[in-house]
Amino acid sequence: MSVKILVVEDDPSVRGLLQTLLSAEGYDVVTASDGLAGLVKATSSPPALVLLDLMMPDLGGVRVLEEMRDDPELADIPVIVVTGKVDAVPGMRTLLGDDNVFLKPFAVGELLARVGEVVGGPGA
Repeated sequence: MSVKILVVEDDPSVRGLLQTLLSAEGYDVVTASDGLAGLVKATSSPPALVLLDLMMPDLGGVRVLEEMRDDPELADIPVIVVTGKVDAVPGMRTLLGDDNVFLKPFAVGELLARVGEVVGGPGA
């Protein structure tokens, strides 16, 4: 059984890149193109990890994170933020830890290594 990762990212090229990279590592990747779709997918079939963009139309990543933390079913799911919003990085690092926030463009190897640390690898 493979580890499921939910990628919530509105940019199709970044979403596709993350899906390709994680799938190549052996993860079961589910994607959502906005925050609301991400919450629906997380609720219906909780993933082992959420990779979350912050700047999205409608429901942004900060709100998604708040909603997840308020939901007992989702509160314990680890979140790694991947964002282009430089001014949001310090606050997110305080909230999630330095190792769980990546600024775009991110180092692929570092992100994949962190995902593996958080979920214990694709076959965990």
